[in-house]
Amino acid sequence: MKKHLLATIIFIVLLVLTYLFVFKDCDFSLLWTSLKNTNPIYLFWAVVAMFFYLFGGSFFLKRILKYFNYSVSFGKTFGYYLTEFYFSAITPSYVGGQPVEMYEMKKDGIGYETSGLIVLFNSLFNRLALIFLALIFFGFFSQTLFGLNTFYNIVVLMGFLTTLLVILVFIALIYSSRVANWVLKITTFLIKHLKFIKDKDKAGEKVKQMIAEYQKCSQITKDNPRLMLETFSLMVLQRLSILLAAYFVYRSFGLKTYSLFYVMAFQICITLGSDLMPTPGGVMINESLLLMVNKLLYGNELALSGMLLLRTINFYALVVISGIVYLLFHYRFKIKAIAKQK
Repeated sequence: MKKHLLATIIFIVLLVLTYLFVFKDCDFSLLWTSLKNTNPIYLFWAVVAMFFYLFGGSFFLKRILKYFNYSVSFGKTFGYYLTEFYFSAITPSYVGGQPVEMYEMKKDGIGYETSGLIVLFNSLFNRLALIFLALIFFGFFSQTLFGLNTFYNIVVLMGFLTTLLVILVFIALIYSSRVANWVLKITTFLIKHLKFIKDKDKAGEKVKQMIAEYQKCSQITKDNPRLMLETFSLMVLQRLSILLAAYFVYRSFGLKTYSLFYVMAFQICITLGSDLMPTPGGVMINESLLLMVNKLLYGNELALSGMLLLRTINFYALVVISGIVYLLFHYRFKIKAIAKQK
């Protein structure tokens, strides 16, 4: 509980720093006026797009758990996914959500071995979908996408290369036993010589289990090409739903200068840049990049309003909702016990 509280405090501090450094020169007096004039129909579809994103993640969990012979309701997989979303949002580098999600699955009888494989598949195919869409948009809009400023270009390109590198490492560990053994030897060597690791045997065993999970993925992908194709397609649709939300917010301000694909292409760049920086939920870097892009798409007067509205729909509001759902989901057994006593 203390770790969760600390993560939340860090997240709030980052929001405050974002306000102080990103918004210091912004005129907030124009914000309410511009938001009052937005089209509610487009905002409705932006919210629908974001819920499609959440439902897509829940459907992925239900589908892949069924492959592992676990019959889990959509309500529970929705709870798992929102738990992962919440803790990924408030912890650095999006690493906090997956262990908590695995813990919640364990309470329902889903072993760590299975949940570990599911988390691995989710991470791999999520990144594959991101790179796939990025390559398509780079091919069509490369000249305009990288015409803002040097900082933006460097962050986006570094984010792209880092994501690509992570994918290649994933694939190498899954399909190459030689690479897996090489990684195992290096990690074992480091564990033996790092003084701050007290229980070296336990740490070494965890690494062996992790490598074994990667190797199991190889057989699963070979035996179930259809499942892999379905997973990849679903991840692409999830990514597109986030991009659609950005376009609907853009249109809600009565703007239509830039096309759907043009707005989506810039949003992909913002995602790549945000994933590079190890801040909870990409806070600060996401807002900074989005504000830069919005000055082009929305114009200087509406840039701030567009950024705040989009981040509220696709992040801030979801953090609050997922946090509430997590509390209800996490304590559901206690709630049921109290209800029975009454």
